[in-house]
Amino acid sequence: MTRFIAGRLLAAVPLLVGISLVIFVLMQVLPGNEVASILPPGAGPEETAALRHSLGLDQSLPLRFWTWLTNLFTGNLGYSAVQQRTVSSLIAAAWLNTAILALCTAAFGILSGVALGVTAAYHRGKWIDRLLSGVSLTGLSVPSFWLAIVLLGIFGATLRLLPTQGTGLGDGAGSFILHLIMPMVAGGLVTQGLTAKVARAAMIEALDAEYVETLRAKGLRVPRILWHAFKNSLNPVLATSGLQLGYLLGGQVLIETIFSWPGMGKLVYAAIGARDLQTVQGAMLVIAATFVVLNLVVDIVQAAVNPVLRGSHG
Repeated sequence: MTRFIAGRLLAAVPLLVGISLVIFVLMQVLPGNEVASILPPGAGPEETAALRHSLGLDQSLPLRFWTWLTNLFTGNLGYSAVQQRTVSSLIAAAWLNTAILALCTAAFGILSGVALGVTAAYHRGKWIDRLLSGVSLTGLSVPSFWLAIVLLGIFGATLRLLPTQGTGLGDGAGSFILHLIMPMVAGGLVTQGLTAKVARAAMIEALDAEYVETLRAKGLRVPRILWHAFKNSLNPVLATSGLQLGYLLGGQVLIETIFSWPGMGKLVYAAIGARDLQTVQGAMLVIAATFVVLNLVVDIVQAAVNPVLRGSHG
């Protein structure tokens, strides 16, 4: 297991370096002028040159990339001249808010999706299966931003039952839960629908295996049989869940913007509008690194659950 983890960690290093190079290049080809967005109107060439020098924009591209890459190893993601703060401090606050929302949304979507999928698989071909499959398909078909607007209009503006902006983290657990409900539901239905479909297919395959007939012949009760089948269907569910959590941790730009949730998506959206490329660059790297780390964690968990995978990956 130690060798497996070490191999995964070593493979992640060049991947992250490659991702950082792609992000850096993308920032250079974005339209607009970062310097012009910072300086006041009518600034002279001397002020422009001084700002370009302070931002390192007068250096060659390879040197700028090398400087940025070496700074990353010390945790320095740059400085936002637009917001007059370090990029690390901006991302730390935003990432924490996004992580809280993502974990709650993922828990809602994955747990409810697994419950729907397992129940549908056990009752396959019956009306319960068709009903639950329709529910999961609806979750996959409804755009999350559209559902967010509908929820906001009904429960926020019309009925005034739920708060419409912010996190409520500073006002106690009750306020936080009320602030969480709408963005969690709007962002979690896609995860619920996808998890339900994967769980149903994996459970049907597991229930059709020969060992299930053996368990039935031994007189095991249905809950025990379902538990054994569920353990053998975990791998595809874990893989899907890891990808969904990575997507949620990346920041749901529209969800966070609609509900004014101060997370990564909202931070990147605002930074792009302000031409704050240092913040965009750092935030995109953190989002990409989050995906890589989560995939690494999922691989390790899958290998722990299924030793066969551990051996097949060396």
